[in-house]
Amino acid sequence: MDAWDYYDLAEDQLKAFTRSAVRTKIILRLKDDNMTAGDLGKDMHIRTSTILHMIKEMIEDGLIIKKDAHYSLTSIGKIQTILLDELVAAIVLLDQHKDYWLNHDLSGIPDHLLANIGMLTDSKRITSDPTAPLKTLENFIAEVSKSNYIYGFSSFIAPGFAELIKDCTERGAKIELILTDSILKIVTEDQATLLANLQEFDNFKLYRFNSDINLSFTVTESLLALGLYRNDGGVDLGSEITCMGKSATDWGYELFKYYKISSELVKHNRDAK
Repeated sequence: MDAWDYYDLAEDQLKAFTRSAVRTKIILRLKDDNMTAGDLGKDMHIRTSTILHMIKEMIEDGLIIKKDAHYSLTSIGKIQTILLDELVAAIVLLDQHKDYWLNHDLSGIPDHLLANIGMLTDSKRITSDPTAPLKTLENFIAEVSKSNYIYGFSSFIAPGFAELIKDCTERGAKIELILTDSILKIVTEDQATLLANLQEFDNFKLYRFNSDINLSFTVTESLLALGLYRNDGGVDLGSEITCMGKSATDWGYELFKYYKISSELVKHNRDAK
């Protein structure tokens, strides 16, 4: 059965998520802490009597339990709250940069990570303008140049990227790059000397992804720089989403691992002998 086949079975519970803002905020507030009704009322600036009325309903629904004077989520409540938290975060993120998501190709992001895209909520969109056409690229280079590890997937060649990787490798940053097959062929031909030198470093690894995907991204210990193609298939060097914080970098690293599993290590010359 697909979701639309059994929607009727879940309809009441889905409506319960949003039929009351108080109910929704209570369950989200209890996600990480056990609280009294009074504490919930103070946090939410709502009368305790209103809180208690809503909690009574949620206890009857099996979402909340009471121990002493404190309320906490049941196992079912925890699961529903996690799902609701992810949904709220995703809605906020998509609304923040609505035109970007509508006008860019998301086909390179697997469904399980699209479902968790709310992890990127702490993000900012950097765009170029006529007076600074390379603003996004300059910002990217400035941020990545300070990083201690760099995981990247690239399906196009960006100006200055090869030199950036060279400098970061030489100062000891851990670097793992995945290049699409067509881009690797270009790099092998045009940057043969640089590539050979990089492969002499133990902290540098290069992988080949044997397909063309409209996606490029870089993950460091502090940020995820997500560069999506436009819906018309063009590379968009003038706009990117930069996401900060651990949840964003965790999401980005999962995306990197997703592609790394299907990629082939490009062996060092010394290993191939």
